[in-house]
Amino acid sequence: MTKDERYVSLSTWTKEGKRKRTPIWIASIDGDRVGFTTGKKTWKVRRIQRNPNVEIQSCSYKGELHKDSEEFSGVARVVDHGEKEYALIDKAIRDKYGIQYLLINFLGQFSKKHGEDCAIIISLEKEKLA
Repeated sequence: MTKDERYVSLSTWTKEGKRKRTPIWIASIDGDRVGFTTGKKTWKVRRIQRNPNVEIQSCSYKGELHKDSEEFSGVARVVDHGEKEYALIDKAIRDKYGIQYLLINFLGQFSKKHGEDCAIIISLEKEKLA
């Protein structure tokens, strides 16, 4: 399933309805929920705040969709750094990505251009998209 993939392409939509894809790390929280951490000032967060409907699909680290991979739809919400669910997602990402997480997190301390950390929780729909 997509939530077990190393990288997934997150689709969000602009005000004009144009799809924007971004490769992200993702980790499972429980049954039908996955999540990731990011900066609060990123465009994906701004688009999710405007329209919480998202789609995810497995991809390469460059964002190239894997052939024959399935697309899943869901509803996303932003979780602030101090909230309990943020810690759940942060731990799940840390456990899944290990040393990569530590390196990216360390380097991220030197650049706060994306703002304070937040997390995105995606509640996946149980049925696959057609």
